Amino acid sequence: MTEPQKPESIPEKIYSDDELLRYKDTDISPSRRKALIDGVLAEYGVQDVGWRWNKDGIDRNEPCEIFVIFKIDEIINDYPVKSSVRVDAPIIWDRPKPKGRPPILTERVNWRVSMAAMYHFIYTHLNSAHAMRSGKTVAFLGFIQSGKNQQIKDMILPRLKEYQALEEKLPPQRARVIEGELVKQENSNV
Repeated sequence: MTEPQKPESIPEKIYSDDELLRYKDTDISPSRRKALIDGVLAEYGVQDVGWRWNKDGIDRNEPCEIFVIFKIDEIINDYPVKSSVRVDAPIIWDRPKPKGRPPILTERVNWRVSMAAMYHFIYTHLNSAHAMRSGKTVAFLGFIQSGKNQQIKDMILPRLKEYQALEEKLPPQRARVIEGELVKQENSNV
């Protein structure tokens, strides 16, 4: 059995000149992109949409941020599920360009690119949920808010090692295929 590979380190900051960033040449303003996100949410039947729009960090000296919170009401296995989802716009930076026209002397957030990434994230998740018939709750599972104003992913990720350790303590299982279905069975001398 091979050892799992360590993931490449995640950079502290993402810059708008990143070669993997697909939205760096967008002309659409952040406020127009917000309206497009509202339209996509409405198109997929998402209601109770609210925004936190603090682009410049001027509200009570808080950090600059943009996020949207919305409600998902659906029925999963005959059980009504109501979830609050929070999606934050990623913070994507422009590098200083002292020789540019006009010169940019300090890093600054590129909200055009950040909002483009947010739009595509939301659109892709809703569209995939629709196409795969998996439900919006499943599509945004990691972004569902708990009662403590914390996202589920923020509660699960720190505990992944505990789950892996628990899984390692379980006895190994063998699997066999019976009439096209995968069936797990305990270790036995069958």
